[in-house]
Amino acid sequence: MSKKHRKLVIFSGAGLSADSGIATFRDSDGLWASYDPFEVCNFKNWEKNY
Repeated sequence: MSKKHRKLVIFSGAGLSADSGIATFRDSDGLWASYDPFEVCNFKNWEKNY
């Protein structure tokens, strides 16, 4: 970036990552597909991991 032009605009939102090839979170093959929600959303597991 030149010193003259110092602003950056980023467009983001639902569907933008899928169109650009980045894995999504909630699609059937998304990042969360391999996790069991009952294991992830469990306080005992949260305590163990964090």
